[in-house]
Amino acid sequence: MNDTLPEIGGNAPETPSTRRPDAEAIADGEAAAAALHDLEASHALAEDPERRAADVKIWVENECDYFGIQPKDDPVADQLTALFCDHECKQHERGRQEYDVTQEEPRRLSRIIDRGMTIEAETETTDALDAEVDAEDEQTVDDEEFTANFEATVEGYRAAVEELDGRPNTDKIQALIADERVPEEYKEQLRAFSQIMTIADRVPADAPIVRQRINQLDLSQCLPDPVGFARSFLFDSPESHLRSGVSDVTQDAIAAELSIVRNAFSAKTGGDLNEIYKSGVGTKMVRDPETGELREEAVHLEPGQDVEIRDGQYIGLSDTNEPVMKIVGEHSYTSNLPENPTDHDMTMYGMTTQWIAKLNDVNMAEMFFPHSVMERGGGHIALNMPDDFNRAQQLSQAFFGAMAGYNGELLDQTDLDRIP
Repeated sequence: MNDTLPEIGGNAPETPSTRRPDAEAIADGEAAAAALHDLEASHALAEDPERRAADVKIWVENECDYFGIQPKDDPVADQLTALFCDHECKQHERGRQEYDVTQEEPRRLSRIIDRGMTIEAETETTDALDAEVDAEDEQTVDDEEFTANFEATVEGYRAAVEELDGRPNTDKIQALIADERVPEEYKEQLRAFSQIMTIADRVPADAPIVRQRINQLDLSQCLPDPVGFARSFLFDSPESHLRSGVSDVTQDAIAAELSIVRNAFSAKTGGDLNEIYKSGVGTKMVRDPETGELREEAVHLEPGQDVEIRDGQYIGLSDTNEPVMKIVGEHSYTSNLPENPTDHDMTMYGMTTQWIAKLNDVNMAEMFFPHSVMERGGGHIALNMPDDFNRAQQLSQAFFGAMAGYNGELLDQTDLDRIP
């Protein structure tokens, strides 16, 4: 036989039976290229998360319909991108290295979005609740620390006062100023009382009056406010129903020492209050548009404006242009005044508001005025006529004697401070 055998180590020539079809070779090549693309995509998130996220966002913006989510803007695209990248990363962690979220079916992508948003909402709610609990815990710790410090301060003061039992307050004050257990803020008030006594001692007739009233104070539980004490028990005002008996010189000196502004009130009766609404709170010069001449015109209150009639007492107009009275103190109270009242009406509206506001501060308003509507700790007072008027008149007569007739005076702040 003349057949030529192949050399050892050589390759046998291809025959039609051993050669791969071209279509199969092309398909395998495309599959290999696709696998390489998928592999590169699967590693992109781990190797360069920002770049992968940018690629996914471009796909979201250009190749998907946002799955019905509106609006189609950057914040929404960022949210979807974060959800898709997170889902893709989790698939890679589970061993699906070839997974590409951009090749996922729309139906599954919609489920990914729904599940991701639900988790986000639950996480936000949980985080918010955790933050509230943490804040409450911190506040509780702060409150407990403040309470402990306050109680320690009060206990130190009370112990010092108890050791001085039997001695007059005028002696206790000097001893407490030198006591290390008394906190500095208490000592500042004690020094103010000491200054009041020093000033009163300059006028022989005033010294026993002032010292007697200081000795009547109860220092055992807490320290009274020296400014409030001076206003209530030492000062007179032009309209006060009760005189203190302390000379003007001593009153002025104490006011200057404690930086107390003493107003000379001009509106004291119901008629004075009516005059403010009728005639205004002053005058201004305006030029007549026709003649060009200057003329004087009254300045009337505008909606939302008020004017102080006494220390801490105002009348004015509400934002809706209704006449109102306002009492400003530890808490603030307002009540409506009537339209076109008589002087007596204005007196009674003003005085009743004064009584309810002052008694409300000591939690006794409901006892004396059971039919009126009021808010604890400040707010609006709805008066009940004529019951409230009658009760205010009875209280005023019991405390201060007979009222001043038809156009009566409202209570001065000094009088109100003595009521509690």
